[in-house]
Amino acid sequence: MPTTRGYLVGITALLLLVAGRAFGGGAVEQLGFALLVLVVVAVGVVRLGRHDLHLERHVAPLRAAQEQPVTVSIELRNEGRGAAPLLLLEDKLPPGLSGNARFAVHGIEASGRRRAGFVMKAVRRGRYDIGPLQVGFVDPFGLARVRWRALGVSSFLVHPRVERLATPYDMGERRSLASTARRQPTGARGEDFYTLREYVEGDDLRKVHWPSTAKRGTYMIRQEETPWHTRSTILVDDRAQGHAGVGEASTFESAVEAAASLCDLYLRSGYGWRLIPATAGGLGPNKGGDHFNRCLDLLATLEPRPAVETALVTRLAEIEASGTVEAALVVVGGSLSPDLATALTRCRRRFRSVTVITFPAHRFGSGGTQRRWEGERHSMEVMRLLGHSGIRTIVLGPDDSLGVAWSMSAQGRREGEPWGRKPELV
Repeated sequence: MPTTRGYLVGITALLLLVAGRAFGGGAVEQLGFALLVLVVVAVGVVRLGRHDLHLERHVAPLRAAQEQPVTVSIELRNEGRGAAPLLLLEDKLPPGLSGNARFAVHGIEASGRRRAGFVMKAVRRGRYDIGPLQVGFVDPFGLARVRWRALGVSSFLVHPRVERLATPYDMGERRSLASTARRQPTGARGEDFYTLREYVEGDDLRKVHWPSTAKRGTYMIRQEETPWHTRSTILVDDRAQGHAGVGEASTFESAVEAAASLCDLYLRSGYGWRLIPATAGGLGPNKGGDHFNRCLDLLATLEPRPAVETALVTRLAEIEASGTVEAALVVVGGSLSPDLATALTRCRRRFRSVTVITFPAHRFGSGGTQRRWEGERHSMEVMRLLGHSGIRTIVLGPDDSLGVAWSMSAQGRREGEPWGRKPELV
């Protein structure tokens, strides 16, 4: 196909031919004819040329962090007998990637090799498809060009951001999360008495310790000695109606990054863990670097899905119904509801600790002051309800640091500023 320059030269040639014929200018007519022949010859050269080229594309790394440079290198090899002319290469990039994927490669001699490439960055997590790669030949005068698809699509993943969370060892505690077996209180059956705790709604009334109940004036529950499995469950709320905000400034993106940070915490601590979305399929319990990469792969492509309002509560009921005793349950999501708080309270019976990391919708949305006040009051009420049941709750806004809040919560402290100074941090 002629290029823009080729079309202009062809139009000029036709005008010269017409002008020379009309005014009897033989030289002008010959010039127009010569230009027209030049365009036709250029088209024939690029269309009939035979160049046996072999191309390969390499993307590194295949798993990248946000804003991390990703290198795409293209290797060209001329396996024909003749030299290949000037080549124009263009790789198609999806939205969200920054980089220049158009470049030229000068002629390649027979059996010659060339290497070209470019660097790009992704500002958002996800799966990105590069390609297809289009290769074009251009004649020496730039009058004609032919293009064809030389390579298909190559994919790579961009993982969500990971914030380093402190382990008990980092905070000065002698025990670490990596202990293989502990004798800790559970609600399971047993004869050896270990300790007491206050009654929580849903506890087995057969475990009430009546002498202590009479002495303290409140129901006290027995705890037996049972080894805790060093395994945790991370539950991510992926219901579309449970979140608010747009893009990077949304509660869902914050929840995904929090889940990725928890996976990193358990990896460093030696824990086994499983990752379960509220509606989509999850990953079973495992540990190690390969499991960590699989979890980040899942989080990189996780998107909010339309679901029934009770999907998260139903998933918690499924987790609570399992008979296996685990060390920790961490629920990461948007706004809290009383039904969710009740379901979390029931989960206290089979987890040593239950933690909720919540990103309330009113802190990320664009509602008025009254709506934000009402949302904050509702969050605090649910937070107090969970606190009475021994459930740790971390409430965060768009500018809050999960690492700081996690450390302060583990030490029994809370951070925050008055609503009047910075509403999203109240």
